Amino acid sequence: MEGTLGVRLLNRTTRKIDLTESGKQFYSDIINIFQSLEEAEERIQQGSKTIKGTLRIAAGLSWGTICLSPILPDFMKKHPELDVQLHLDDKTTDLVAESIDVALRIGDLQDSSLVATRIADVPLHFCASPGYIAKHGELKKPEELIHHNCLRYNAPSTRFGFMFCRDGIQQHIDVSGTLSTNNGEVIRDAAINDIGITLLPNFVYQNAIEEGSLKIILPEFAPKPLGLYAVKLSRRFTPAKVNAIIDYLKERLT
Repeated sequence: MEGTLGVRLLNRTTRKIDLTESGKQFYSDIINIFQSLEEAEERIQQGSKTIKGTLRIAAGLSWGTICLSPILPDFMKKHPELDVQLHLDDKTTDLVAESIDVALRIGDLQDSSLVATRIADVPLHFCASPGYIAKHGELKKPEELIHHNCLRYNAPSTRFGFMFCRDGIQQHIDVSGTLSTNNGEVIRDAAINDIGITLLPNFVYQNAIEEGSLKIILPEFAPKPLGLYAVKLSRRFTPAKVNAIIDYLKERLT
């Protein structure tokens, strides 16, 4: 192919092969051609009640395991000719590079080139174990968090902040703690074992609250809920399979 085009498409070393700038451009153009073919097929099938093909979904590890996993089989039963490829990862997935049809993301969205549909609210609450509260006392206001060991999601250092809401206004407070990680279940388990106070989404803490191993604290200061979004590429035509999973999630999660 390089001989035919008269340009180098790949950089080759003894350790790896990657694309040149020309290779990246060629790949991008080829991908667009295949996407157009896929859209053409989808348009033809749009009048059919049967949804076929492959649906590639990306979601966060904790949310995908706790929330999506139990309801996905019912969706697959409704569309038995649809092959689902589910990718669970806590990093932000590149929809183009990884050929993802729809990504399910929680929180603020930064990429303006993507189209996002809000599926549901994700409530957040401060949580601690009964043992931690018995040892360190009840909290009456968010400012007291600075005196506690605070466990947080995805913080780059031991200094980080929590959001809270007072009189309808979202505010920030700097806190410190001995654990930060990109997985909510790790934080939940540390809190259950009396390590500290955390701020978690409801799908991570719910079972622990019901079992009594965690308690919600400062409920009147809970931050505003995050949004659960279905994110797709900005394209003129949305495949039926993407609309199907978005409609299904709205039905099941709202």
